[in-house]
Amino acid sequence: MMKTLMCEDHDCSCTECLCIGFLEEQPEIPSKPIWTGSAYEKEVLLDASALGDVPAVYRVPAPAPHQMPVIGVYIDPRVRTGFRYKIRPMQALDAPPLSVKPRYLFDGKALTLQSIGRGFARRLTFDHDGSTLNENTNYFWSDSRPEGFVFEIEAVAIGDKFTIYDANHEPQGTLEVIQQQKNQIELEQKISEDGSIEKRVKVNTLCKIEWYENDDITKLVPVSGIAILKKGRGNAVVTRVVNVAIGIKQLKKGYELKPGIKSSSRRITVSGSDINDIPCQYSVVGLERYELPVIGTYIDPRIVPGFYYRVRPANSRHRLFEGRSLLLQSIGMGYGKRITFKPDTLNAPENYFWSDSHPDGVGMEPRAVHPDMKFTVTGNGGLLGEAMVFRADLPQVEEKTEYVDVPGKRGKAVQKYIQVHVTCHVKLATTGGGSVDSEVHLMKVSGTALVRKEPDQAAAKLVKVFNVGLDSQLNLLFAHSQTELTFHPLP
Repeated sequence: MMKTLMCEDHDCSCTECLCIGFLEEQPEIPSKPIWTGSAYEKEVLLDASALGDVPAVYRVPAPAPHQMPVIGVYIDPRVRTGFRYKIRPMQALDAPPLSVKPRYLFDGKALTLQSIGRGFARRLTFDHDGSTLNENTNYFWSDSRPEGFVFEIEAVAIGDKFTIYDANHEPQGTLEVIQQQKNQIELEQKISEDGSIEKRVKVNTLCKIEWYENDDITKLVPVSGIAILKKGRGNAVVTRVVNVAIGIKQLKKGYELKPGIKSSSRRITVSGSDINDIPCQYSVVGLERYELPVIGTYIDPRIVPGFYYRVRPANSRHRLFEGRSLLLQSIGMGYGKRITFKPDTLNAPENYFWSDSHPDGVGMEPRAVHPDMKFTVTGNGGLLGEAMVFRADLPQVEEKTEYVDVPGKRGKAVQKYIQVHVTCHVKLATTGGGSVDSEVHLMKVSGTALVRKEPDQAAAKLVKVFNVGLDSQLNLLFAHSQTELTFHPLP
């Protein structure tokens, strides 16, 4: 075996040992731990021979629980290809206690480790994030820095979305990771005979949560748990997060997270007693958050005659009435309430259904903006151009409904604020306003539509679309000049 000689001066700062040759075979030495503590409390000795490698020993600062050291020929056995890591240069052994830690490599991004080279200087290559396959600059050698490096695993990233399941494996809501509150710590690693790897990583995050049975109220709460990562032939993926705890004061435990959001699993519970109707309680599964529920004797109170809606059965991807947006004319009374829309022909009206026609319920999506609608575009009191809606396929989400008193009239006006995302053909006005340029720009437009129904009117009218944003470089121009765009419908 190879023998390593240490310097006689034990107080020297040598970080590598001198390998002088092969000696006679020695009796087998019991396996050593990953690293051993030295005489100093804040130092550890990394022995590569304990990993079956070149018997080089390195004296480094004690890594934190979430850190995995890589230095020279020593690579922590928990560092595996196919997993995501953030990498930071290790602090020097003689660094002052309060000195600033070195910055993360690769702009602080967690990248997937693709390969680990061989030899004394081992090249560690990562995913080509921000570069090309032929010119991948995301790599370094294990001996690039005498002080070494520390790896920090990332199992759950900002922006990841999950579905929340209870102990009975029933979906209860969804969440999205907004912030990492603590470093993620690897707790366990299992390597199977077929080469697959399973890791268990402790995570502490701040998430945006939407509970199905809490009227779509979104909250920011801490979420902790143990993420289970599995790697086969490809990269590692999170299969689930177990032992999940949600909240602080009212801590909820025993949940499980599964990657992705499945709208078909979304469940809401409604009760007729909430709207002063027959006290029947229903559970509706499969509606989107922007769809208002109708089931049995229950009709969501936000569904008001005089507004446009699209209707979809909860157990189907296909909408009723060929997917068209229709004007709701009336809502009947009784157990099975007839919901009637504006007919295509007065002699043979067919645009209606009963609230109990579909046992699984239906969802009604409010619609404010439709294709071929025309607008004038104004800003700061001046005419900026004209627009015509080309496509309005995306969901339109109701923000709130208001009932407003109207002086001199009986009853109240109904106002709805609806988020819209449409594609428009836009013609911009020439300098000075007035005339409109002939050049047409196709751009995406988002904003809040105000729709109002007067007490003596049968149909609501679109008043304006405000808080407008454009998916165009023009949006930067308007934002720089503090111009607030407003779309006014043309008759």
